Amino acid sequence: MILHPHAKINLGLRILRRRPDGYHDIESCMLPIGWADQLTVEIAAEATKESYDSYEIAGLAGELPIERNLIYKAVQLLRAQHPEIPPLQLKLEKQIPTEAGLGGGSADAAYTLLAINDLCRLGLSTAELETLAGELGSDCPFFIQSRSVLVTGRGEVLTPLTMPSALLGKWLLVVKPSIGMSTAEAYRQVTRHPEAEGKLAALLEQPIAQWRELIINDFESVVFAHYPELAALRDTLYHHGALYAAMSGSGTALYGIFADNPLSSVSSSPLATHLADLPVWLERLS
Repeated sequence: MILHPHAKINLGLRILRRRPDGYHDIESCMLPIGWADQLTVEIAAEATKESYDSYEIAGLAGELPIERNLIYKAVQLLRAQHPEIPPLQLKLEKQIPTEAGLGGGSADAAYTLLAINDLCRLGLSTAELETLAGELGSDCPFFIQSRSVLVTGRGEVLTPLTMPSALLGKWLLVVKPSIGMSTAEAYRQVTRHPEAEGKLAALLEQPIAQWRELIINDFESVVFAHYPELAALRDTLYHHGALYAAMSGSGTALYGIFADNPLSSVSSSPLATHLADLPVWLERLS
């Protein structure tokens, strides 16, 4: 079984308060995008009770030990509840950059749950899969259904949200500089804004020309303070015609929303020069 776990971007991300369980209450809009990994999940050939799962990780995976990879944790979580799951072979080709705020690892974990549920005919419902995904990470439940949502709680409360009308037909460009910052470190330094609660959905229906002042990612002030070159890159996106530009999640990927294809002539595009040698994703939103 071959699946393509895809990335997401955050339209706004407000950190409201620290919770008694150590997590933070947030408010954000998550939007699925096409940038994707490739995940293959199969039942191991000639599997026996003594057989083990096998994992092959390639691409932009870094040096993370397999025991810390979320696809491994997803398998272990499911097998703890369903010991009848046979030994599996998993291959992950990473295309989504890490430490980007694009949710690549969370998507891989969620799609692992989906694949095993289907492949092994476990019969888990969407709600059950979302609950399990929440045990793997705050972003993971989003990827079970992969639709535009308003995200609240610690990330597990998902309210369907129509894609903001301002985005329809626009071009999305995502770029990932080589700089990385861990989510945990970003959370340690972020300023909380409880006064922002309950406002994002209405703000997203305002004209996109107003978003620069209205749609805020609270992590930007933290990450940009450490890496001012990221703020400069966001300003570059604006300089080259972005209607709105922001960091996604806890970063450090940046995206811009454009009325027209900003790379329509890549060889002569001024923006392409600034983005040379960086991972870039471009798609038209619909």
